[in-house]
Parts: sequence; structure tokens; C-alpha cells
Amino acid sequence: MSAPFEPTIVRSSSLSGYPDCPRRSAAKLFRREVLAAGYELRELPNGIGAAVGTAVHAGAAVILLEKAKTGALPPVSTATDAAIDSLRTTAAKGIGYDRETPALNEAEQQAERMVRVYRAQIAPDVQPLIVEERLEAQVSADIILSGQSDVIAREPGRVRDLKTGKARSNHKPQLGSYSLLARSNGIDVTEACEDFIQRAPLKKPQPDALIIKHDLAAAETAAIAVLRHIEDDLKSFRLGNPSVGVLPGDAWAFPANPNSKLCSAKWCPAHGTSFCREHMSEE
Repeated sequence: MSAPFEPTIVRSSSLSGYPDCPRRSAAKLFRREVLAAGYELRELPNGIGAAVGTAVHAGAAVILLEKAKTGALPPVSTATDAAIDSLRTTAAKGIGYDRETPALNEAEQQAERMVRVYRAQIAPDVQPLIVEERLEAQVSADIILSGQSDVIAREPGRVRDLKTGKARSNHKPQLGSYSLLARSNGIDVTEACEDFIQRAPLKKPQPDALIIKHDLAAAETAAIAVLRHIEDDLKSFRLGNPSVGVLPGDAWAFPANPNSKLCSAKWCPAHGTSFCREHMSEE
């Protein structure tokens, strides 16, 4: 695409959710351009699920950085303290709770036991090479891919990504993008692995970690396909697409999916705004 547009940074973490609803994703990825086009967007509140996930990542990073430095795992309290500090910092900004995690005290206990699972069941088998390091690569004149996998392991060359939540989701495009970024930056990768630790109510025992190996070629193909989709949609939004009747700045450059499970004010900054009213019934 010819200029006058600067390349846009697309984060790896956005790839897996983009096909579910491109317009919801666009409201996050291209927020500045959407607002500049005259649309309104909402600010989303912090959710406890994401906050617990960030906290567990903080604890895991402490574990892996220490192992990369010394070859040994740090005391479990060092990692859990980092997780709780992260959680309290997020909660201080305001946060919304849910049925699995109705209060901050319970969130702290969940994060602590999830970090313990990571340290006991995942970290011993990881030989970290790169931990929480952001990599970038220019995909095209319009797109810069930016991603930060949790760890790239030394033996074998493996991208690993830690996921938390009430249930597993599809993250193949994100994992594939991490592999592509690693190889674009001269790091050999031959495997992709997802480490899942469930956020469960405290009244239930903490489930064990799930370690899922993904087909690397399939994950990379998925990442490339989604990136092409994003680039085509962004081009249509910027320049229009007469072949399908889309004018420059038309919200329909990004298809909407009102059947998505995340089509709600809780999850979508475009929901109910001038950028997207597809969920609303007409009478």
C-alpha cells in the first residue's frame, strides 16, 4: 500500500482473536485511526481474569530469569510475591470481579497456587534462552509484527507461551507468530508449545498444568493468514474497497460478528458505539 500512512504495529497477542470479530479487534489494534475517522469507542474496565493472568506471568518470569541466570529455580515465595505485587498494582487502578474470583484476596490465592503449579510442573523442564523479550519484524509496508513470547527454550528450539483462564482457547496464530518472529531475528525454532494453567474457584483443587505441543508449520500458516487478513482490512479502511462497496473510513472494512461469545460491552470497546451497532436489534 502506498503511503501517507506509517507502518502499524500489530501485536502477536491480537492474532488469535482477530478472525472471531475483526471489528472488535480493530477497535483495539487501530484505536487511534478509528477515532480519527470520527467514530466513538469505549474504554474497557480491567477484568480480574486478565489481572490474574498477568500476575501469574510475572511470577513465571521471575522463575525463568533466575533459572536462565543460575541454572536453579528461585524460592517459591520469590515468585509468588512477584505475582501478588503485580495483582495489587493492577487492582489499585480499579478492577471487575467475576464468579470464579469474587474478591482480591481470592485472586491472590489463585495466582499464588497457579505460580506454584508453574514452578513445580513446567519450569523444571524448561531451559530458557530468551525470557519475556519483545521481538519485531516488518511484515509489509503497512504492518510491523511485534511479539513477546514467555520463553524461547534452548533444547529443543521451542517457543513456549503460558496461558491462563477459565478454559482453553485457540492460540495457534499467536504461537505461530512467535516462531516467525524468532526466526526473523536469527533464532532457530523447531517446536511450539502452549502451557495452560486454569484459573479455578478456590473451593476446587487447583488443576494440573496442561502442556500442549502444536504443529509448528500449521501455527505459522495460521499466523500468516491472519496477518494478511488484517492487512487487507486495514487497507480497505484507509483507502476504501470499491469492489465490495466499502468507502474510506467505513466500519465495514472490518466485518462484525454479533454471534461472537465476546460480543458485549464487557469485552468490546466498539459495542454500542458509532463504530458498531450490529448487535442491536432493529424494530
